[in-house]
Amino acid sequence: MPSRTPDVVAPPPGNPRFPLLDPLRAIAALAVVVTHTAELGGFNREHWLGAWTVRLDSGVAIFFALSAFLLYRPFVSARLDDRDSPRVRRYARRRALRILPAYWVAVILLGLIDAQHTPGVFGEHWWVYFGLLQSWNSGTIINGVGVAWSLSVEMAFYVLLPFYAWAMARIVRGRDRDGQARLELALLAASAVVAVVVRGLMHELRPASAFGNQLPGTWTWFVGGLILAVASAWLRPRELASRPRAARFATEHALGCWGIAFALLTVSAWWAGLGREPFALIPTLNLQFQHVLYAGTAFFLVAPMVFHDGRRSVPATLLATPVLGWLGLVSYGIFLYHQPLVFALLNTRLWPPVAGWVLYTALVILGTVAIAACSYYLVERPVLRYKEPRRGGTSTRSRAHAVAAKSES
Repeated sequence: MPSRTPDVVAPPPGNPRFPLLDPLRAIAALAVVVTHTAELGGFNREHWLGAWTVRLDSGVAIFFALSAFLLYRPFVSARLDDRDSPRVRRYARRRALRILPAYWVAVILLGLIDAQHTPGVFGEHWWVYFGLLQSWNSGTIINGVGVAWSLSVEMAFYVLLPFYAWAMARIVRGRDRDGQARLELALLAASAVVAVVVRGLMHELRPASAFGNQLPGTWTWFVGGLILAVASAWLRPRELASRPRAARFATEHALGCWGIAFALLTVSAWWAGLGREPFALIPTLNLQFQHVLYAGTAFFLVAPMVFHDGRRSVPATLLATPVLGWLGLVSYGIFLYHQPLVFALLNTRLWPPVAGWVLYTALVILGTVAIAACSYYLVERPVLRYKEPRRGGTSTRSRAHAVAAKSES
């Protein structure tokens, strides 16, 4: 009998699960942790490897691409297969239960325990932070749980997505399956270009604006995931040989895709004209170049896991390890709770005469993972049991698992 998919990574009923994306979320979370310890611990500035560690903030782009793919695919798949679209109420319920309870607990705990590094959560504008609205104002964007600015952007994307799916269904109406997919892919590519241009213009006109860290300014990072969602749903019924060359490359050459991602990250580290200081003023052209490189890095990391067909590869073998799989389960807590430990354990880098930053980072990761596990088992997992409505004491997903188990027994 197959084991039950954990609620935290279970897709909506009737949709496939992409298990190698969960460990990739763990890698993105750990990348964010490392870039923060490297920044505060001085590694970014003092070591030649700092050129790479400072660019691990690209983990945010990976998060956005993953969210866009996983959330949009049920919508586009239903449209291409001429099925009913996912209900917005159910979608909103799943998103709210996935994000808000664990986040609210983190806000309250960190606001009480570490008020110095969690400003504003109990102040006059508390509703901004509890409502994940902080990214819409430059005065609040890094207050509260500082790293949650990106979660605020994701929340805005969650709200937008059903409207985007509704609008796209009407734009492509009347076309066949191939025509719908090709038109949407073209429109998405065009929107990414427009978003980068607008982002650059806004930076020229208002350099201190938070626009670059809001949903319109980060749209290109989401587009990569939306493109993969369309391509995955569109090409699913096709044999590999009949798929476009790019999709075949992603399936057959996972290591090659990751090599491209690493090459793009290397370009951003050494040849994009980017500094290593936080909040440094960067010329507009260089800043947009960084943005595009991060989008490409995320895209080429995610793409082979989307089109993975079970064949062996170094990336698939790495992501299939149980440790990374479990870290994927608790990765939300890693993201939420790591920043206070980055500050609290800073002096541990002075303990050993050499490799102090490595010890400091390891302690931050170990401590954060322990807290994240508590968040998952005590808050997230119990709440996520209610992601699907229950009728007669049995949830929709439980019935689906029972039917699957019976058919395989």
